[in-house]
Amino acid sequence: MLTVVLLLMLPAVLGMSAVRLVQLPRDLRSRRANIHPRRRLLCVLAFGVVYIALAAYTILVLLVAARMVWTPPETIHDLWAVATVGAGYPFVYLAFEWVLYYSVKPVARA
Repeated sequence: MLTVVLLLMLPAVLGMSAVRLVQLPRDLRSRRANIHPRRRLLCVLAFGVVYIALAAYTILVLLVAARMVWTPPETIHDLWAVATVGAGYPFVYLAFEWVLYYSVKPVARA
């Protein structure tokens, strides 16, 4: 049941992560957001790791979905492999948002 719910959330999470992956570097470059100043090294390291992980997992999910459309799974084992990749994606996005909350702060407008 949990896998079904997570797979139903997949399109929404995919859209949210695509927006975050594009918008966040823009915000950091234009100084609308800053890395947390106190624990700067730890925050930069954690943010870099989860950003790369989210980008890589997004590409993986898109590749698995394309492969599933191109050659549909024939056995339950093939379907289970696709479902586990898709079901893990919301958890990767949740970890990204958690690290983002503690490492990147928006700049207050004057």
